[in-house]
Amino acid sequence: MLVPLTATGELLLTLRNLQLASHAGQISFPGGRMEPGENPEEAALREAWEEVRLPPASVTILGRLPQILSPYGYHVTPVLAWLEQKPRLSANPAEVSEIIWVPLEELAHASAWSEERQVGGLRRRVWHYPWRDLDVWGLTANVIHDLLEKLCS
Repeated sequence: MLVPLTATGELLLTLRNLQLASHAGQISFPGGRMEPGENPEEAALREAWEEVRLPPASVTILGRLPQILSPYGYHVTPVLAWLEQKPRLSANPAEVSEIIWVPLEELAHASAWSEERQVGGLRRRVWHYPWRDLDVWGLTANVIHDLLEKLCS
């Protein structure tokens, strides 16, 4: 999972295609499964290129955020990335309905809330960040929460 942050303080998120088999219509960071032989950074860059045509050469990898366990037991490694300039992107319509640039400051001041959920035998805290007319929640919101805690501490 790539967590792209621009020099102007915006995060790159996507609205997943409504026709997808899983997580349809949800807000997410670009990302997906690693292919054999890939590390998290390589997978994150590849997936961002496939989903929104983010050129890998425009990305500076800053490091990894804490690994998160998905409700279905997958270990997800968020890779924090810096974009000096906001690139021109193009959504892959098979995967992404919309590209969304979210000011990090607006998320920092959002009325975030969390709930306890049990999915597949795993109990976990799920964050929600209401932003404009969207509910950024789940794994994506948990990553945002971890990022904001690191930046604000």
